[in-house]
Amino acid sequence: MDKLIFKYLNNSLTEEELNTLQEWLIKDEKNIKIFENIVGEWNLSQQYIDTSKKKILTQILRRGKAIVKEPNLQERIGISTLSKISIAAAAVIALFILNLYDFGSNGNQNSVADSFQTIESGKSKAILTLDNGKNIDLLEDQNLNLESDGTKIIGSRNSITYLNNKSIQAEQKFNTLKTPRGGEFFLMLSDSTKVWLNAQSQLKYPVVFSSEKRTVELTGEAFFEVTPDPDKPFQVILGDQTIEVLGTSFNVTSYEDDAEVVTTLIEGKVNVNKRFGNKESILLSPNEQSKLNRETGEINNIKVDPNQFIAWKSGKFYFRQQKLKDITKVLSRWYDIEIFFLDSKTENKKFTGRFKRYENFDHVRSIIESTEEVTFIRKGKTIIIK
Repeated sequence: MDKLIFKYLNNSLTEEELNTLQEWLIKDEKNIKIFENIVGEWNLSQQYIDTSKKKILTQILRRGKAIVKEPNLQERIGISTLSKISIAAAAVIALFILNLYDFGSNGNQNSVADSFQTIESGKSKAILTLDNGKNIDLLEDQNLNLESDGTKIIGSRNSITYLNNKSIQAEQKFNTLKTPRGGEFFLMLSDSTKVWLNAQSQLKYPVVFSSEKRTVELTGEAFFEVTPDPDKPFQVILGDQTIEVLGTSFNVTSYEDDAEVVTTLIEGKVNVNKRFGNKESILLSPNEQSKLNRETGEINNIKVDPNQFIAWKSGKFYFRQQKLKDITKVLSRWYDIEIFFLDSKTENKKFTGRFKRYENFDHVRSIIESTEEVTFIRKGKTIIIK
């Protein structure tokens, strides 16, 4: 295998050899150490990394992610093995990134500058897609004033409001609001229901609700304050479950890369229903939370302090004995950065803390590092934690 590594360093790998090297790297963490040692020695004797090597690196990273996400892989090798491969692949990616920057850092002022460039927090930004397919980029200083079948759509600095002048529409039309990584937005629907949309999230909703029900579709995270209407129940459709309410406030997290769909009730009552399998239902009361495991289909509810799960809406982060790998998911979405771990022990360490959501990333990083439990290595917007 040493021969393949040296061929990688000399840009002479064939496609078949590249695949072999990648599979060997994610097979065992010991292989990663071997690779690291060889590359480290090479690093001492080289002053640069050329374009060809960067292209090969990109291919390896893409293949590593593809292997971890292969649909039927879980069935063939089992859950525990899949977890190990995921960890190993993440470590491989982290090491490749570190070595890429280290190769190019000698005499490269841009690389140094990237390490000290401030990573600002997220802010109000989103894309609004109208029923005709037109996309509108909602900048912080953009004022929006549209009309759709008697409904006014008014956008201000960081929000959109739908003002309905008609009871119902002959044909229901839908809009979609999508926040990117590093974005958030506030929305008031035509029934005066308020929605706070977190980073990397999407909400699909009718311009005007029908006469029978009020239904929206969510991916990501949002906080809802639903306007009461006993004759028209409010329903949130997620990938794996639905939430039915009459009038209440709650937070729901349903990111595609999360293992669980989490619903936290603040006021009122909601029914959380599984959409598939035995279609089990759970009735939540205030300060209760349901968790639907996407893998097993199991759903359960527990008592919680809801402030931990809605702090983001008020411009704060609040983590209580949470694993670092879960904390970094939140930070990655909000700061639009990539975070990797070198080992599973580090990513499973637990932290408790509160800090302002609109501080820059280095402030947040310094708080976590002050525990002396972990160290952050930063190259631009890529973070390695060890």
